[in-house]
Amino acid sequence: MTKYFVVIILAFGLNVQAQEDCFPILEGTTERLSNDIGYLASSKLAGREPGTEGAMLSASYISEAFSKLSLKSVTNNEYHQEFSITKEVLYDSKENSLQYKKKNYSAPVDYFPLQYSSNGVFEGKTINLNYGIRAADLGWNDYKGLKKKKLKGKIFVIDVSSPDGMHPHSKYIAFHDLGDRIDLAIKKGAKAVVFVNLKEGASDPRPKFRTIKSKGIPVVFIQNKKLAKKLLKGKKIKIKTKLEENKIKAYNIVGFLDRGAEKTVVIGAHYDHLGMGGQSSLYTGDPTIHYGADDNASGVAGMLEIARNIVAKEKEFSAYNYLFIAFSGEEMGLLGSAYYTKNIPDDVRNMAYMINLDMIGRMQENMVAINGFGTSPIWEKVIQEEGCNQLRIKTGNSGVGPSDHTSFYYLEMPVLHFFTGTHKDYHKPTDIAENINYKGEAKLISYILNLVLQMEKVGKVEFTPTAEESMDAPKFTVTLGVMPSYMFEGSGMKIDGVTEGKPASVAGLLAGDVVIQMGEVKVVDMMSYMKALSRYKKGDKVSLSYMRNGEKGTTEVQF
Repeated sequence: MTKYFVVIILAFGLNVQAQEDCFPILEGTTERLSNDIGYLASSKLAGREPGTEGAMLSASYISEAFSKLSLKSVTNNEYHQEFSITKEVLYDSKENSLQYKKKNYSAPVDYFPLQYSSNGVFEGKTINLNYGIRAADLGWNDYKGLKKKKLKGKIFVIDVSSPDGMHPHSKYIAFHDLGDRIDLAIKKGAKAVVFVNLKEGASDPRPKFRTIKSKGIPVVFIQNKKLAKKLLKGKKIKIKTKLEENKIKAYNIVGFLDRGAEKTVVIGAHYDHLGMGGQSSLYTGDPTIHYGADDNASGVAGMLEIARNIVAKEKEFSAYNYLFIAFSGEEMGLLGSAYYTKNIPDDVRNMAYMINLDMIGRMQENMVAINGFGTSPIWEKVIQEEGCNQLRIKTGNSGVGPSDHTSFYYLEMPVLHFFTGTHKDYHKPTDIAENINYKGEAKLISYILNLVLQMEKVGKVEFTPTAEESMDAPKFTVTLGVMPSYMFEGSGMKIDGVTEGKPASVAGLLAGDVVIQMGEVKVVDMMSYMKALSRYKKGDKVSLSYMRNGEKGTTEVQF
């Protein structure tokens, strides 16, 4: 599951219905789950990062499982749907240069090109445009009094901050985006843009990125503070920029069970993970294998076991065709599912609904979250608060979230995302097969098969759009460095995990603590927790109250 889910899964509601008997799953389920997860999360596969041997071995393993089930291939390459991923954007120091007074400054030490840059060479004189912001309604205009003749052909020097800093309560938040400021600079005659960070309240742009969003002119950021200050004073410089995309091949694995029905049900899970770590890792040590047992070997193993049951029960599952997809590139931004939904094979275009399995292997206290509840009125009839196997169900309405069901929701399809909760091992090397609750996952598979069986009796599955809950979330620029528990039913924000070296860890907070107040804000749920965070910026201190083992404690946090 992609890292940004901490601001997405916000609110769960409860739904009560009478429960049908649980589905009798095939014998040996827990053993097969153990075998599948054990292989996918083994050191041999080295974290299943797209473009690596481990990812190819994963794809082959899933393809072989589909073949054993006699699933039909609807792609041109035996279950493999190939697509390309830009792993990173490279800028060779020999092909990028910045020259001032015959001195060559090096990338990325002194400066680096930004993703907005074009490839090319430009020589000219700099001009200081302050923040490069024109906000007439707020009485601010950095271009006031500057005639186009004076600006045309110049290299604009722009500070990345704003008149009141870069924070959620800035009056100028609508003008923070660097891309918009570049667009305005180009309209004013800029032939290149140089960003600097010499004022308070802003972070430097990131030197690494995966996409190029070229604006058609050279765009760089100056890290060398001495050079940055000099360029404010109208100096002649020469800029050479060259960005190159490093592309890799990735594969969705697609298997089709053709029952001759009019409509098809999609059941999917992503099989990629973080490899040796990288930017999405929450581990602070040296690069090492991130095994991804729960995220998301558990989902793939669950999908395969559901497929085995549906194939074996032809009479019970005959009203729909079934399409099973293992997605790649999810951790990089839902890339595999996005590609699939834009390149759907002709045989399977008529889809009824989609079920997504992402992180279903660490069930605690029989609790499972089901997101997408609001995407169809039918879900209210088939999803129960007290599920079979005594499962405790929490529902979230939104069809948009940090996993592959989102791509199908945007096709206006009803979706469901099954998720058994966060934990301290999320995006860390300790997410290993030995920590999986195999009996719990087997219970959930039985529940899902029971739900799918109920859907066999349903006619048209109506789609309803949902509010994108993340859009309503308060914006914040600081973090405690904790993993919130989205399964917690009490008042406050329960901590599932604490990242070493981050503010919560420094303040002495532990996994299991429940945050109940930050400053003046009482924390009763995730929304109020984010509201509290939105009040602070880097460097601020706040008094934080929490409950630990039934006793109240207080500490001071510095962001």
